[in-house]
Amino acid sequence: MKPDEIEEYLAELGTELTSRSITKPVRLMLIGGAYMLLLAHAPRTTNDIDVFWLEEDAFQRTLNPLRESVQAITKKHRLNPDWFNYLAQMLIYDEVIIPPAKLWKRFGPLHIYAPTREYILTLKIMAGRDKDLEDCAILLPQTKIKTRQQALQLLNRYILPEGQKKNAEQIENSLNQLFAEK
Repeated sequence: MKPDEIEEYLAELGTELTSRSITKPVRLMLIGGAYMLLLAHAPRTTNDIDVFWLEEDAFQRTLNPLRESVQAITKKHRLNPDWFNYLAQMLIYDEVIIPPAKLWKRFGPLHIYAPTREYILTLKIMAGRDKDLEDCAILLPQTKIKTRQQALQLLNRYILPEGQKKNAEQIENSLNQLFAEK
């Protein structure tokens, strides 16, 4: 997906939710590749839109209408069934802190929030895949993080001790690559 496609699908998702009588805001925080494209201006595409739920009650209240809405858009555009990943949070729920985020855009009842670049950088360091390290290289100049010590402080702010322990190898590898002695 390209940035304009992401926004198109989010707009359609908001319309679908409205058609299913969802009127209360569904607050989701944009993360992953979609964040990189829309807010960090990464020169690439993404296969999905990853989000975190900002309110637990909204998850319970809107899960079925959201699932139906996603399926309608999947069918209409012949998208990969996991193009909208609203369960990403479940995988790392007990490993991360969900920070406050600013409203980025509203698509009807769908309210998309954006965390700081530092938060996304932290998630990318923790994930440690090649594409995440490429994203880190894009994010680092857009933040005030210049040293390994500053990156460690970010990790301590946003990644719970259990998450740091579980992902220690990826984190260490990421930090070594991003802050190699020159």
